[in-house]
Amino acid sequence: MTMTIHQPSKPPSEKDFPSILCLHGGGTSASIFAIQTGRLRRALASHFRFVFVDAPFFCPPGPGVLPFFQGMGPYRRWISDAGGDEEGRVLPLLRKTMAEDGGDFVGLLGFSQGARLAMGLLRDQQQQQQQQKGRADVLGEFEFGVLLCGTYPPLSLSSGLLLLPGGATPRTAQFETLHFDEEDEGVVGIPTVHVVGDRDPYVPKSRLLVRCSKRESRTVMEFDIRHNLPVKPADTQRLADRMVRLHRDQVEVQQQQQQQKKKKAKSMGKGGAKVEVRDVEVEA
Repeated sequence: MTMTIHQPSKPPSEKDFPSILCLHGGGTSASIFAIQTGRLRRALASHFRFVFVDAPFFCPPGPGVLPFFQGMGPYRRWISDAGGDEEGRVLPLLRKTMAEDGGDFVGLLGFSQGARLAMGLLRDQQQQQQQQKGRADVLGEFEFGVLLCGTYPPLSLSSGLLLLPGGATPRTAQFETLHFDEEDEGVVGIPTVHVVGDRDPYVPKSRLLVRCSKRESRTVMEFDIRHNLPVKPADTQRLADRMVRLHRDQVEVQQQQQQQKKKKAKSMGKGGAKVEVRDVEVEA
């Protein structure tokens, strides 16, 4: 199931707002994640649309899901118990969701296991951009990722599922002892925001996920929370403000690049005209 959240206070032109693809945690669902992000969505009501999608694999409810979300199943996850079927199920599902929605997707918002997937998608995008000279066709070209209480390691849909540093494999890896360094190929340079809970039992894994992002392009926000989104209004607003700033920064960069391209094209046009005149004069 796919959910697009329409804020009740929005004007009819809400579809024009940039979209954020929302990836729920393991053992939850799109509906549950929509509830969990209610405060954040209200703070961003005049800036973004939020599109939620259900993971394809069924599973028992995740830690802390019950009893609050009792009866809200089926519960889902992004990783198959059988293994090896993620690329064939998850990627087409996300592509279909985005295509049917038709929005301008600029960001990823992932919680827990969904944050692992978001980081893997950003890494896949970055790799394709490097290989294809600036273009990516994994899902699109996201401007940023917001990783809420993320766990580790990242889930890559084009790199054998688990994205690990130093050539480690899932069979040999002790995940808690492996971390990315700045020089590792897998480190993501696309802007990210990492929300870390000081009282989250998974905080060591959240800190490992932080190291999957380049220092200069990541923002780390630590809150007095467990394995959940920020609750205090000031904390929620701080996160919302950062997301808005990230998008505005990327819009400004794109505008500058467009202006540079126009100047270059104009300069080349003038230069071409002069060369043509000189050629004619020489031939005469």
